[in-house]
Amino acid sequence: MKRNPWVLFSILFLGLVSCNSDPPSNIPEEIAPPAVLPDSVELEEAPQTYFIKKYEGTLNNSIPVEMVLINWGDGFLSGRYWYKDKGKPIELSGELIDDASFQIVEFSNNRETGVFAGSLANPSQLNGVWSNPAKSKNFNFELHEVPPPAEAAAWAGNWHLNEVWDNGTLMIGNVSKDSFDFALTIVRSSHTGTIEGRAAITGEKARFSRKEYEEKPCVLLFQLKEDLIELEQPSSNFACGFGARAYAGGKYERLNLIKKARLQVGTGEDDVFPSQILHDTFKALVGEEKYELFAFNMQVKEVEKQSQGLTIVTGAIPGLFRTNEAVIVFNKTGTIWAATLDMDQTTNELLVRYFTNDPASKQKLPPAIQSWQEGFKDYRVIY
Repeated sequence: MKRNPWVLFSILFLGLVSCNSDPPSNIPEEIAPPAVLPDSVELEEAPQTYFIKKYEGTLNNSIPVEMVLINWGDGFLSGRYWYKDKGKPIELSGELIDDASFQIVEFSNNRETGVFAGSLANPSQLNGVWSNPAKSKNFNFELHEVPPPAEAAAWAGNWHLNEVWDNGTLMIGNVSKDSFDFALTIVRSSHTGTIEGRAAITGEKARFSRKEYEEKPCVLLFQLKEDLIELEQPSSNFACGFGARAYAGGKYERLNLIKKARLQVGTGEDDVFPSQILHDTFKALVGEEKYELFAFNMQVKEVEKQSQGLTIVTGAIPGLFRTNEAVIVFNKTGTIWAATLDMDQTTNELLVRYFTNDPASKQKLPPAIQSWQEGFKDYRVIY
């Protein structure tokens, strides 16, 4: 349903060892550490860029119908509709042709049975023409959004999984006292998952279960809390039709945030720099924007300490090798050599950005960086 923009690669197996805690000796104390920025930034979004809504109205000004429509926010539309006197749902799948126009195909028993073509300029109202496949019947339609009852509004709306390397959107609509429709899409590194369905509500909890891909059903458990929904997925990813690592569990918040990665300081397994001074010197060297890129590209890390006094920290995002990798090399005197994969925003060219505070290596990659670069020698280096 949602398309995965990345090619899936092998999972990286990395061991981590601690860094030397001795502070570097030649870093000027007067270097002021860069200002500490917030760890998350709220996204500003146009209203109703994606949603799940229920509509009621008529075909041909006389046939009463109901529809649940999902706008995934990427141009893809899905859902179902039914005639009020029959109640059997008919599946829908379509797309936004532009910002306002849409075309949605209906399917019954895996056969195309009609097309809705109309306008979505106002998400609270759908207008257009329904046609059968032969175009021998053409009915005007007008559908209006059905707001959720006041007592059920706590569930309704868009909820967001806000994590540094993972994100997801949970849309909930057509809420009644005992159930709601939902649409969920998640991205875990390069692995994606998409599912839609109807969950049964019991108090502040809800449960979804459907058998489709495996012998055991896909099960999702929803817990409504004060300002978030906690989602559990006791079933396997494959039972839900997700990618290998794209589990849906997590805390989904009302706010849609960008969480920022940080390079840790200390001697633990996840730490990159042995001292705050070295960390701040690196951050001043590469700048705030590229610091965030280095930190993002080091979801998993491997630390190697060489006999010459060098510490080499290599990192990557599992599943996104050759697009999201970085290396930081430093010695006990505070000399730093570092490189990260990046993309030219104008040409979309993947390239290597290199930084150092070593005057002798300004235009020449040291051996440790050259070794890291073996996997992408064809990438242009920006010194």
